[in-house]
Amino acid sequence: METLTDLLTSGAAPWWAVPVGLAAGVLLGVFATRIGARPSRPAATVAAPLRAADRALQVRFLHAADSVYNHLFEADHSALAEADLAEALQSDDLHLRSVARGIVDLDAIVNEMRLSASEPVLTAAVALFGYLTAVSSDGTDDLDEFRDRYLARKSAFVDAVRAAHPPAGQVPA
Repeated sequence: METLTDLLTSGAAPWWAVPVGLAAGVLLGVFATRIGARPSRPAATVAAPLRAADRALQVRFLHAADSVYNHLFEADHSALAEADLAEALQSDDLHLRSVARGIVDLDAIVNEMRLSASEPVLTAAVALFGYLTAVSSDGTDDLDEFRDRYLARKSAFVDAVRAAHPPAGQVPA
């Protein structure tokens, strides 16, 4: 096999083949570079479908939060401020015991969410859990303010879940 320089100098190729070959190579290189460097169009981001396990976890979280919320209205707030979690779990007072069990359940659910929930959902869950924990340990004097703050945090959690996993047939904004 002959080398490229031997072929080009031997007269086997016409004189114009070299410039045409070089021009074709340059053009192919330019086109290949432009096609390869073309910015990809951002794909429409479609939220991941909500898995049944995640949905069950979020429903359990809402149920536990509502349970704590309802029992906080009925609980003796002076007893709430006095008791620690271990005492409250063993208390004879149904509402105090239910609040303590609910806080323990919420803690476990939030820990599960740390493994699978999106950041906005987890942030909203932690905010709601933290609020209920603070109210259960400190008590509250203004039940209307407590209700308003609870409902705002609960709505933020539900909105975060809906934003992360819109219902079927809806396209995220």
